[in-house]
Amino acid sequence: MKNDTFMRIITSFIFGALILGISILFYSCKVEEDVVSSTGGTNVVTVKALISGQVVDKATGFPVDSALVRIFGNKLSGAVLYTASDGQFFIEGEVEMNEVLMVLAYKTNFKLDSTSVSVVDIENVTIPQIQLEEVVTGGGGTTPSGDPVSIFLSAVSSTTIGVKESGSTETTQITFVVQDSAGVPVDIDHSVIVEFSLGAGPGGGEFLSPTSVETNFSGQASVNLTSGIKAGAVQVVARVQLATKTLTSLPVPITIHGGLPDFDHFSIAPALVNFPGYNIFGLENQIVAFVGDKYANPVKPETAVYFTTSGGIIQGSTLTNESGIGGVNLISALPRPNHQTLGEGFATITASTIDENSNTISRETIVLFSGVPQVSINPTTINVPNGGFQTFTYTVNDQNGNPLSNGTSIKVTVEGESVDAQGDLDFTLPDTQSPSWTQFSFFVYDIADTVAVNPATIKIEVNGDNGQAFTTISGYGN
Repeated sequence: MKNDTFMRIITSFIFGALILGISILFYSCKVEEDVVSSTGGTNVVTVKALISGQVVDKATGFPVDSALVRIFGNKLSGAVLYTASDGQFFIEGEVEMNEVLMVLAYKTNFKLDSTSVSVVDIENVTIPQIQLEEVVTGGGGTTPSGDPVSIFLSAVSSTTIGVKESGSTETTQITFVVQDSAGVPVDIDHSVIVEFSLGAGPGGGEFLSPTSVETNFSGQASVNLTSGIKAGAVQVVARVQLATKTLTSLPVPITIHGGLPDFDHFSIAPALVNFPGYNIFGLENQIVAFVGDKYANPVKPETAVYFTTSGGIIQGSTLTNESGIGGVNLISALPRPNHQTLGEGFATITASTIDENSNTISRETIVLFSGVPQVSINPTTINVPNGGFQTFTYTVNDQNGNPLSNGTSIKVTVEGESVDAQGDLDFTLPDTQSPSWTQFSFFVYDIADTVAVNPATIKIEVNGDNGQAFTTISGYGN
């Protein structure tokens, strides 16, 4: 009994000190910032460590699920997390060797408890097991409380909601608990008015209801947050105005996700508009969908998008991420594509999803499956006049007349004692479907000071993911 009383006093003291001035409490034990001096100054080593622990029921030893845990340190200013079903909690945070971390734990119908640990392992910090004591009931009511000294988050029905008319839940209930110095929720005789306000938010018309409420017999006060038309993160803050001070909760973060897909905000694009998949099977080309709702927000995560292709094979579906983006792989294989307008090698990729009216909406993109490289030149004989020049055009494409894939190098080499060349001689192809990247030209000109007939050769080399090809012609420079 004496031990329980002692722990109750210690807990009350620590908690009250944290609420009145957590920064002051830790200032006295905070080591100095990193200092390096030639006279032997102290260096403080700060690293990101894995901080872990467990919360259990003091009476039964069973794990306590969804207990609220707050960690304070030199670099951790009240980190907030919740225990899992096994009572475990963990977080990565910056710590300093030999600093003292303070840990608070709370759950509705349990008394607030705290512990501390000195950092001796800079990579893994294990918090001593926290044992929460259940609030004792008897005599027809809860344990009588003292005056309120703190306010904490007790429960959240959902940490994510959807924008207005999104088809998702648009409202979440947030419950706070007001406690006395011993961590006991205030009773009805010590009830107070809790006021609610929005902190940072997307500004899309989200609102709180009610804006204030009186605590109940368990010291609890609840507020509903309803979304607007914009996605983003929003913070909810609870305050209690007492005669001599104001109690303020930590901001509670809630994420508002976007709604259902909208045709005007739905698009797809390939990673490569041209990849060498006409003759080479098993190559992959990512196709990415970008999906927004009617308010131009990213759609809610895990919105399904379905894909089909007229050439090769494609992964059938993807789920969007937090940014409304999802991708699949287009794989080169049979059938080889043959577009009714663009011809051999061009495939149509179609992406589909469902809008807010349960209608299927679709977007298309074109991908070129380029094939084996081919080279041709005109004229096929070199005959550079004395003091003049000769113009050549050449074509580099695949067997279907389409441009080769991104990164293909093309090099023209002109050899001869009396000639030189200018034009499209050495370059790399971009990622393109345009036929303008199949036609090129250069000219060879006489550089000799005297009239002489000298042999000359021209070699065009092509090297890239489609394969290799070359052609050579010969003749004379006069």
